[in-house]
Amino acid sequence: MALTKIDICNQALLKVGQDAITSLDTSSATNEEYIHSAKLCNQFYDQALDEVLRMHKWNCCMKRAIPAQLSETPAFGYDYAFQLPNDCVRIINVFDSANQYDDGMVWVVEGRAIYCDYSTIYLKYVARPQVVSALDALCAQAVICNLALKLCVPLQLNDDWAGRLQNELHNVVLPSARSIDTIENKELMLEESSWILSRDYDEPRI
Repeated sequence: MALTKIDICNQALLKVGQDAITSLDTSSATNEEYIHSAKLCNQFYDQALDEVLRMHKWNCCMKRAIPAQLSETPAFGYDYAFQLPNDCVRIINVFDSANQYDDGMVWVVEGRAIYCDYSTIYLKYVARPQVVSALDALCAQAVICNLALKLCVPLQLNDDWAGRLQNELHNVVLPSARSIDTIENKELMLEESSWILSRDYDEPRI
């Protein structure tokens, strides 16, 4: 079953020994412990999510786009600049054509822009999901662990709590999630070697 934002927050709270909450809206709440838990979840959730999305190229959050070229070009080094999509959390690759052939093109990310020497680029990236229920079960579990880890200090838990959560996230949840996620992705992108490129062929020799 897909988890909602409140589900993820509650599972994180339960991992650190706190009671579950019914809403992240504290406007009508009167219980101080409830309000404290909700405020902490609101404060740390987005950060916990983005960190997990940057840890792996999650299939459930993968997107493709043809970014808009910016009118302002780089001061030096590159000919063109492109705007990163607003939901982009991590770039997986940049291509100079729609066939996704990785020809060793050079590009860099500076701020929220991509610099390169190509007038059109094709971007594959990890996106922040519009709805939390789009997260795959193991990706959601990684977010739960990461959020619970962030709750340890403000809830004044001892180092043992943080150590157990750190171990669960990095030695149990993430390895399993990455393994299964990778098996479900059979996309192959060939890349020319520097030796082949140095021969100045028009077409790759494989």
